[in-house]
Amino acid sequence: MRADARRRLAAHPPADLLLPTALGNALRAGELSAGERYGLTTLTSWPRIYLQVSDRMAEVLRSTRDALDTAVNLCWSFLLLTGAGCAALHDEPSAWWLCGAGLVLAALAYKGAVTAAQAYSGLMHVVYDLHRFDLLDALHHPLPSDRTSEEAMFSELSDQLAGIRRQGTPYDHAAARGRTRRHGPSADDRDGPPRP
Repeated sequence: MRADARRRLAAHPPADLLLPTALGNALRAGELSAGERYGLTTLTSWPRIYLQVSDRMAEVLRSTRDALDTAVNLCWSFLLLTGAGCAALHDEPSAWWLCGAGLVLAALAYKGAVTAAQAYSGLMHVVYDLHRFDLLDALHHPLPSDRTSEEAMFSELSDQLAGIRRQGTPYDHAAARGRTRRHGPSADDRDGPPRP
């Protein structure tokens, strides 16, 4: 029971940042904790780290996001149909069950949207677990040597991405040129060896 309670609490943002809906809270939980565990601000770093993920991870993210969008659209559609049904059937008490069925379907679609949002937030955490150093590599920053320097470097990087100028973040261009490419060959590699 304790483990289940911890899991449920982890899926919610802090009490002072709670939103009025379960869907909003599921999305906010990912926005506020995925990168913050490493010192990165999720909202500013997500568009950049997303471009570093593997094709397989990108496909999983797209699929989960599509499921979320579909569930939300279904929920709104069922609510609109229920509203239209109530207006059309207000003088037909024998058909009011259709309005009730519409509400039940909207509730089920909303529950599906919350579940998909929780899955998407979980995948955001996985992206930062696996690809945070790929982000440093893409931005030509040296890799940190330990956990303390990692948090300091990611904190500085978050400030830079938010437009706050800070001094002292080094670049590592020489090391970046010597690293093995992870995301496929470059255009020069595809064309064959360089011409004399």
